[in-house]
Amino acid sequence: MQQVKLMTVNASELTQLEQKINEMLGQEELSNYKLLDSTINQQSITKFSAEEQEFNAILTFVKEA
Repeated sequence: MQQVKLMTVNASELTQLEQKINEMLGQEELSNYKLLDSTINQQSITKFSAEEQEFNAILTFVKEA
């Protein structure tokens, strides 16, 4: 039976998101998990007449039991 672990990461730039994901993949907590899927979304947010970009990633990990 497989165990599933979902994690989310947020950043204001795509390169920052990539860096955060790589840091997360190096965590001891995930050493027994394998990355199954990743989904990245880009959102435009308008605040006070300024448009900001936000990137979100959903990472799906599996662990063989």
